[in-house]
Order: sequence, then C-alpha cells, then structure tokens
Amino acid sequence: MLEHVRRDGRQLDLDAVQAALGQLVEWGNLQAEPDTSRVTTVEDFYRARYLYQITREGEAAQAALATYERMLGHHGALQSVALADIASQLRALRTLLDAQDGEGGLDGAKAHLLLRDITRVFADLADNARDFMAGLARGLDLRRAERAAFIDYKDRLLDYLRRFIGDLVTRSAEIAGLIQDIQGHPAFRPLLERIAERDAADLAPASGLDGAEPTPLDPALARARMLDEWQARWSGLEAWFIGSSDRPSQAELLRSRARRAISDLVDAVVQLNERRLGRSDRSADYRTLAAWFMDCETDAEAHRLRRAAFGLTPARHLGIDDDSLQARAEEPVPPSRPWA
Repeated sequence: MLEHVRRDGRQLDLDAVQAALGQLVEWGNLQAEPDTSRVTTVEDFYRARYLYQITREGEAAQAALATYERMLGHHGALQSVALADIASQLRALRTLLDAQDGEGGLDGAKAHLLLRDITRVFADLADNARDFMAGLARGLDLRRAERAAFIDYKDRLLDYLRRFIGDLVTRSAEIAGLIQDIQGHPAFRPLLERIAERDAADLAPASGLDGAEPTPLDPALARARMLDEWQARWSGLEAWFIGSSDRPSQAELLRSRARRAISDLVDAVVQLNERRLGRSDRSADYRTLAAWFMDCETDAEAHRLRRAAFGLTPARHLGIDDDSLQARAEEPVPPSRPWA
C-alpha cells in the first residue's frame, strides 16, 4: 500500500498509511483481518499486520465518490441521435409484434433485447437533456464573460438548439405514435410478462451471510417484481413523449425550455452590448436618484419624488361582510378564474 501511494507521487510514511487504513476500518469501509504470513524482519514481527478487504459499505462509498467526480465534469447534451435510435428500435419492436404467428411464436429474446436498448437509450437521453439544460443556465452567467468568446459560443449554441428542436418536433410525434401502437397491441402485455420471467430467472438468492435471515426466492414474487419494473420503465417512456390535457409531455417541456434558452441567449447578447457601450447600471441610477433627493428643498418634494421613483402608494385594504361570505358559500369562485 505504501509503495502504491509513493508511486503516485505522494510522500507519506508508514504510520500515516496505517492511521488512514485504521480510520477506514473504523468507518466500516474496510474489514481488517490479522496477517499470519511469515515475517522476515524483527520490525515486522513486532508490528501489527493486517490484511484489508473492502466492505459493501466501502464499495458504495467509492462508487458515490466516482459518481460525484464524474458528474462535476459532466455537461450533458441534447441527443438527436438518441431520438432516431429510439424511433428505429420502436419500429423494430412493432414489426416484431406484428410478425408473430397465431401460436404465440414471438421471439422473446429479440424483443427483450429491443426493449432493453430502448429503455437504456431513453434513460441516457433524459439524463443528458436534464444536465444540459441545468448547465446551460449556469453558462449564461455574464459576470466573467468575454464578449468575443460569448458571441462565438452563442452562434454555435443557437445552431445546436435549433437543430435539436427541429429533430425533437419531428421525432417526438413519430415516437408517440409508435408507443401508442405498441401499447395497444394485444401481444404487448404477454411480451412484458415473458421478459419479466426471463429477468426473474437471473435473480440471485439472498445469501444471508451478512446477518440477515435468508429468505427463499419466490418465483412468482420475482416475476411480479420484474414485471412492475418493466411497466414503470415503459410508463416513463410514455410520459416523456405523450402528454395529456392537464400534463404536458416531458418532450414538450424540453422543447419549451430550449426555445426559452434561445431567447435568453439573445437577451444575454443585448446585455453584453449594453455593457460595451457603457450604459448606466442600477448603481449609477441609484446615485443619480440620491442626488435628486439631495436637491429637494422640502419634505413634501422628497415624498413626491419617492412616490414617483418607487411607485409606493398608501395601502388599500379589502373588506368583506357577512352577505359577501354567504354569497361566496352559495356560489364558490373556482381557483381557475382570473383576477382581471
């Protein structure tokens, strides 16, 4: 362990390495077992020696740190290719469902592979789109932006967003139609059941070696659990591309956010141009307003200036009597009614 640390260019002594390993053991990341192998020096004989093995908690912590470091450098993307792949795989799945014979000769393995690819590509598409839109909002921070660099970034980003919006409009309608066709196919539900059965056959039984009571693996419960997971994946795909009267699809929301990002980009360029032309900012406005207050000769003039500058007027209170309450009880006002 010490030699490995020193190969990485870090200078640590043996005591520091042992202290770090002991801390990891105390936290539960490592499990220490006495090392009973032969020793060749007196120092090794009197030193406590252990063999370390990573625990399940340690593996989880290591995986979490790796995910954290990966996400810090991940910027996301709007994947037009993923839309084309999903549409292609859905067409292949619909063709596979239509081509089955009357005796139920559906190729379950091929359908399983298609559905697995569809859900994997879809999950990657959704995660990347979410990360890209979140990173885009941070990328429009103009406090440290150079005008020339931002203009170049704006031109490339506008082309990127417009191209994706065009692909999303054309592909999402096709994908929504394919999803509805497959969802309504009489062989689709039996297909999910067969796929769930295939996945349930690969579930490993609980070992019970970690102190928990070992439970036998019920095949029916395993199939039901895998079927629920596949239905949830399909429902997520359906909700992403197909909306309803009270809930727009995620594709529509993404298209709306991308269009709003185009507008934000244009506004950002306007702000950069205003900054370059030396237009006064808010602090300069407040300083000018302060000078105006200093020029007021009376309090009445200062109050008039305050009302004109800040639009502050005396509060107006709404009163309601028993007759109004009775009228509202008899004819409730729906929350959807506009104020004006």
